[in-house]
Amino acid sequence: MTEQDLIAAVSELQRKVDELQSVKEIEWLQQQYVRDLADRNWAGVASAYADDAICDIRLHGKHKGQDAIAGMFKSDLEDVVKSRDGYILSSPSIKVTGDTAYGEWTWHRLQCEFRTSFGTMRVWGPWSEGKYKCHYTRINGEWKIKDLWFRVIRPDSDDELAALPADGVIGGGYLDRETASV
Repeated sequence: MTEQDLIAAVSELQRKVDELQSVKEIEWLQQQYVRDLADRNWAGVASAYADDAICDIRLHGKHKGQDAIAGMFKSDLEDVVKSRDGYILSSPSIKVTGDTAYGEWTWHRLQCEFRTSFGTMRVWGPWSEGKYKCHYTRINGEWKIKDLWFRVIRPDSDDELAALPADGVIGGGYLDRETASV
């Protein structure tokens, strides 16, 4: 092996180590993000984003910039999300390219409390599955979310739920796909 071959081999090893370390740091960032969501730590949620990030979550619309994103969580979710649900983030698929990365995640929400027309009902077992699609950027050595897209996809997608009629529907019920206007 020549000196030039050795330099090239070391350079490739450094690139691979950086990529593996970046994947682990991005996994930690996304896991902490979901943990902060579950704990209603809105400041922690907002700090996961780059200053000029874009956030597109469910039916809340797109928000650009860390301040607008923090404002959306505070105004749209702080007074609404009160249940003690559990969250699982799994199946990361992350591709790192230098100081940028793309990742997709599966999210599960294990619901325990439902708002119905009769009040709050506690039931253990129901679940939702969602999908995160995220672009990340490394800023001053720290990974941040650059662009986040999230939707619930199962058992009923956000689009299917939004299309349900407003009258006569009690949350958490059976969705008859043949008669529902979805």
